[in-house]
Amino acid sequence: MFSRIQMLFSAVFATVVLVSGCADPVVFSEVFQLQKGQEIRTRYNIWYDDPQNISCLNIQQGGFIPAGTVIEPLATDSFPEKIHFKVKKTGKTFAIRFKEAYRLCTMRDYIASTFTTEDPLKNIPEKSERDKKVKQRIVRGEVVPGMTRNEVELAYGPPPAVRTPDKRNETWIYWRTPDSQIRVIFRDDVVRNILVFSDNL
Repeated sequence: MFSRIQMLFSAVFATVVLVSGCADPVVFSEVFQLQKGQEIRTRYNIWYDDPQNISCLNIQQGGFIPAGTVIEPLATDSFPEKIHFKVKKTGKTFAIRFKEAYRLCTMRDYIASTFTTEDPLKNIPEKSERDKKVKQRIVRGEVVPGMTRNEVELAYGPPPAVRTPDKRNETWIYWRTPDSQIRVIFRDDVVRNILVFSDNL
């Protein structure tokens, strides 16, 4: 009886190893078709509480890796799905826990939408006092009325598709904590209001 259980366990273990081992590894250089000397940067502020267990929902608690930070890819895991990288300047390592059901996309698409080869803050003009203040808000990870969709995305990231399936929606929903959410309301593609509400209500 014991040997049968042992054989069953071995078969299950072998299947798990086979399945996880055959998964297509996601390689940053393949996603971005990197040229010699190109750098990979964060496309938006990536929020985290535990640097080794960052939710792909980009829950806005703890600290954040600023938009435009130069990173070095380390590895991707297929079981469980994780994206490992380090910040080039400090050497600090991070890991994002990816779940396709939260983002409604593949890991490869998620990487392409989370990282970039260009500095995203260069697209923010500084011609007026308003522009300078908005850039300061983004650097602090803040969203306020009057900001554009692009500016909100730099500060908070793209809204998780599980709650905002279409970015053309007038409302984008983010997680502030695992139990509370932020509703960013647009009017004519500009933030009109920001509401915080609890999942328990």
